Amino acid sequence: MKRAIFLITIFLSLAMTGYSQSVEYTPYNHPELEWRTIETEHFYVHFHQGTSRTAAIVAKIAEDIYQPITDLYQYTPDTKVHFVVRDHDDNANGAAFYYGNKIEIWAPPADFLLRSDHDWLRNVVSHEFSHMISLGAMRKMPRQIPAIYFQWMAFEPEKRQDVLHGYPNRLFSVPYAGTVVPMWFAEGMAQFQRAGFGYDTWDAHRDMLLRTAALKDELLSINEMGVFGKNSLGNERTYCQGYALTLYISYKYGEEKVRDLARAMKAPLRLSFSGAAKQALGLSDSELYNEWTEWLSRGYQAEIDSMQSNLVEGELIQSEGIGNVYPIWSPDSSRIAFLSNEGEDYLSLRSVYVMDVKTKKKVLIKGGVSSSVTWSPDSKKLIYSRHKAYKQGSSYFDLFLYDLQAKKETQLTHGSRARLPHWSPDGTRIVSVTETGGTSNLALLDVETKSLKTITAFENGEQITSPKWMDNETLVFALFSGKGERDIATIKADGSDFKYLIKTEQDERDPAPDPNGEWLYFSSNKTGIFNIYRYHLSDSTTEMVSNVSGGAFMPAVNKNGQLVFARFESDGYKIALLDSVRALDEETARYTSPYSVCRNKHCFPKWDISAYDDTVIPKYESKPYRPIYSKFSIMPRFMVDYPGKPKVGAYVMSSDFMDIINVFGGFAANQQKDTDGFLMLTYNQLYPSLFAELYHIRRHSTEEDREYAITFMGADIGADWKINPNNLLRTAYQFSRYDGKQTISGKSGYNTVDVSYGYTYHLGNALQLKWLNRSIPPAILSDIAPRRGFMFDVEALFAAQRFIDDFKIDEDYGTLVEVYSKYKYFQISGEYRRYFPALFNHSIMTRMKFGYIDRKIDDFYYFYAGGMDGLKGYPFYGIEGRKLVHLEMAYRFPIWTNIEKRLLFLQFDDLFASLYGQVGDAFLGDGFDALSWKRSVGAQLRLSLFEFYGYPMRFFADGAYGLDEIKAYDSFTEEERSYGKEWRFYFGLLFDFLD
Repeated sequence: MKRAIFLITIFLSLAMTGYSQSVEYTPYNHPELEWRTIETEHFYVHFHQGTSRTAAIVAKIAEDIYQPITDLYQYTPDTKVHFVVRDHDDNANGAAFYYGNKIEIWAPPADFLLRSDHDWLRNVVSHEFSHMISLGAMRKMPRQIPAIYFQWMAFEPEKRQDVLHGYPNRLFSVPYAGTVVPMWFAEGMAQFQRAGFGYDTWDAHRDMLLRTAALKDELLSINEMGVFGKNSLGNERTYCQGYALTLYISYKYGEEKVRDLARAMKAPLRLSFSGAAKQALGLSDSELYNEWTEWLSRGYQAEIDSMQSNLVEGELIQSEGIGNVYPIWSPDSSRIAFLSNEGEDYLSLRSVYVMDVKTKKKVLIKGGVSSSVTWSPDSKKLIYSRHKAYKQGSSYFDLFLYDLQAKKETQLTHGSRARLPHWSPDGTRIVSVTETGGTSNLALLDVETKSLKTITAFENGEQITSPKWMDNETLVFALFSGKGERDIATIKADGSDFKYLIKTEQDERDPAPDPNGEWLYFSSNKTGIFNIYRYHLSDSTTEMVSNVSGGAFMPAVNKNGQLVFARFESDGYKIALLDSVRALDEETARYTSPYSVCRNKHCFPKWDISAYDDTVIPKYESKPYRPIYSKFSIMPRFMVDYPGKPKVGAYVMSSDFMDIINVFGGFAANQQKDTDGFLMLTYNQLYPSLFAELYHIRRHSTEEDREYAITFMGADIGADWKINPNNLLRTAYQFSRYDGKQTISGKSGYNTVDVSYGYTYHLGNALQLKWLNRSIPPAILSDIAPRRGFMFDVEALFAAQRFIDDFKIDEDYGTLVEVYSKYKYFQISGEYRRYFPALFNHSIMTRMKFGYIDRKIDDFYYFYAGGMDGLKGYPFYGIEGRKLVHLEMAYRFPIWTNIEKRLLFLQFDDLFASLYGQVGDAFLGDGFDALSWKRSVGAQLRLSLFEFYGYPMRFFADGAYGLDEIKAYDSFTEEERSYGKEWRFYFGLLFDFLD
């Protein structure tokens, strides 16, 4: 019964609002952090120790940009906006919670392979605040109403006589979104920010992404641009094309058209962008897209045609994957180490490989590596950095050594936040980049003592990349100081004699010394496209040595003069090899982007606020953080779970701006006074998270002259212990109470007399221990058809239950009182799923469920083996017992991937089919001899789609057939029932698949 109640009231309620208690979405708490707050005219900025500089600059920037951005969209927030500044992980990101009026900013600057450098804080603060204002300007309903939910639930006809209905077999929930915006326009507005800002610009990396796709006719379609859900390159192209199209709109039609488009989306019945484009620009979205792409193709083709006969791109030696980067020669020149995401969809999932140059055979060394790799002078060891988890779940970069002969990894630093290592020629020291409070510095690790010493003292947000040893005493590195572009500088190993070696208006990056000491190789966008150059150390002359149409980065040269580098193509970064290097004529590689007119911030001079100096930090007063609560979000819901008995209600949620206290609840009722209600409270200041969950359900039913009312009440109080990113442990006390009431109508003379009596038929207490694990590597199709990994949950209950047996007359009052049987027992149950790859994008899922109750109990507390999440060929209540075994195998295969077709507010993504077989039973006897296997086969359609561009939805439809006929004795009707040998059907449209 509790399982059924849980599915009806909790899974539906939480899944339908996007709220999740699953492992991957449960955050780590950080009770070790002490938070303070800066208050300005329009903002609160909350920050913890070590981030006071970042917080002050965030406050300064936010006030600088407030008027220009609110002026553009003619929209101002209804309250002060809250910024939360974080630096407890090596993570670079920003996020706008525009319904909650909150923005999170991570202090470490982003060093992203697919974008050039920009002032991190100026860019990210303006980006996220632009989200808040532009999306606020297009909201259809008040900020307190993010969505309205329309829901339907149906039930199996088979049920126990002591329940009012069967188990759910159809579940639908469709939101009507309060904000409808295609992702390309949402991100395009946020990158555009405001004409004249210059905090984010059309850079050479973005142009590279757009150019390579346009020339290969691989641009995302207007529908593909509307949603995320792609690999890293596809998602970044959504950003890139969105920015490019937004720039095009503002350049050709005027900046005010960006506002007009946003405000046109505000209309209540505008469910797609095309109508807004027609209203604001006189073009549909597809007409606008066609006009823009034709302009792009003409501009790019004209520029590239002159280069085609002069390309010097090298031989591709590693092309699998979209992220092959950081190649580096072994000192003996026989091998190349590099990072690759081969076999993965995301750039973050990189591994170290070593390739033999002669045979081109490569060996996987280590997965989960975060940044560049370096060789030991004897070519026998590697050092790299990767994330390591520490207290309270903080994740920092650390250095690791890998012995290629022993095949053993050793951790060198602990919590150092060190990355981008490079080994000195004499083998005694490792240089790396460390990051604190959003500023990079160089640090040296003594290989023998393992001590780490910082040798620079940058403190104003400077960003260092690609440090290399030129000799045993001199280091070279790329430096971005916050304005302009990257430059190349040198410094002595003792921290003295800092100077710029190459400093121009172009972007110079990835310095790589020639082992013979003659040249310094690097990458530059001098011609408009990133190519490899070399700088002569004796006479300071520079010459270009590659000429590519995409981009060339991260050069490495060996003592024989062979050059390897990362070459960008339309489908990502590849490793290329040039056996010999010669100087090229730069004039044959000149290129001008169609967007060059807008690379200069002064092409829209209205809001030129680029004359800033963020080394001057305002002295803001700060106070200890005190909880400030957001307004309650209210999501109305309209639901039908019985024919002709619609329910009306709402979900509500709120929290303080640091997410220390969260409240989430819901309520619905119909005219028959059936009600559903729940309330969930979490407290995240401690480790673990404390929670209280309260449930209340009431149902009514009428049969002839009797009316029944049943009330279910429950409370779970406990703690969630986040063990690591994949594991969560829940400990809880559970209370439950089920009440019944009967009203009998009869005649007394000429009058109708109602006689009512109420009773409690179940009282339960239990201690719960539950372990949840989700270890499924992220992939584009990991929701619809995972191909790797596993997940499981195991629950142990120590229960003390009371269930009604009879009634007796109270001796003192002469009233009916309940007589209970008491059951104290131990119960363990769980589920394990494992996923395997098959050919192409096919996959295999295996599943095992089990349950065990250690003694005889009333059948009210039995396991049930059928239904939507069990043996689907049988009804939920058709198979019951104290012991449960369920085995399943499903084969899933694509019917249509990347559909990208729209229908009204729906966009279809991927369609898969699944064929499955199940065997299992719920039984009472001892051992497996008591098993009477029930077999079920079925097929399922699985469709992933998006609603209103931003709501990922999952539709499934099952048909299952029970191969075995089973007979069950109904103790209430004293009749025998037959199940199996028939088709049963299930449907659902939710935020996730049930299996």
